[in-house]
Amino acid sequence: MNIVIVGQGAIGSALAARCEIQGLAYKVMGRTSTLQCIEWIAYQGERLAFLPESLEPHELKGNELIILPLKAYQILPAVTALKPYLTEQTMLLLHNGMGTQSEVEALLPDLPLALGITRMAVLKQDTQVTETGLGGSDLGWALAPANKANREQAEHLLSSILAPCQWHTQIAPLQWAKLAVNAVINPLTALHNISNGELAQPQYQAQIQALNEEIATLMQGLNIPGAQDIPSRLAQVINATAANFSSMHQDVLHGRPTEIDYINGYLLKEAERLGLALPHHLALWQKIHARQA
Repeated sequence: MNIVIVGQGAIGSALAARCEIQGLAYKVMGRTSTLQCIEWIAYQGERLAFLPESLEPHELKGNELIILPLKAYQILPAVTALKPYLTEQTMLLLHNGMGTQSEVEALLPDLPLALGITRMAVLKQDTQVTETGLGGSDLGWALAPANKANREQAEHLLSSILAPCQWHTQIAPLQWAKLAVNAVINPLTALHNISNGELAQPQYQAQIQALNEEIATLMQGLNIPGAQDIPSRLAQVINATAANFSSMHQDVLHGRPTEIDYINGYLLKEAERLGLALPHHLALWQKIHARQA
């Protein structure tokens, strides 16, 4: 089973570096057939310069493990473009936010699909990709391959390049746990132009509490476990990533689209299904959209 990595973003480039180091059979599908030469700097300081081999969609053969470490809003366009060339491949979605699973399943209902959450800390500056911290990954199947050997091979490969990695029979609670954190840290740091750690300051606590309470109410309404852990988990992440700037902060700073529709926007859609109002999350969603415009 060959690995195909879609894109040369920070995480995609990090996965390519790990494939290169481990000697795994892989190729990268870029926006064009001309890929960047990557200068990889591992957390321990090891360096590696390499040029991944390019792959075009029409060159897919059917036995690939396709990894999409993209922005959430890039998933549907990417999968739509790949659809004419997909047969029996296995696919992994690896991004912030939620909502892409249903989009992909509607497009490709029979394709084996895995969902992932990663805490890999990677900074990409032009062609230099630096591993700034060691974080694990959590994976789970939305639809496992019918062939047991294919499933085991996919799990082995993903566990190798996303190490430390843990597989779960139910990935949704972990997705919601991360979503609850992202829905506070990402928009607030983007709007106030601050690092994650600055959210620990007193002036943000009332707003954070209101946001946490809205998420907890929604999770309880959806019977998602872990609502009571949101405040402590959020405080832990703010402390652990104090010097970091969130991805949404960076997107807003550099005038790029954000994943707000798949983070706070996803919360609003789920709340609407239950007839709940999330005024504080709605306000953040509106402000990020206004900032983007």
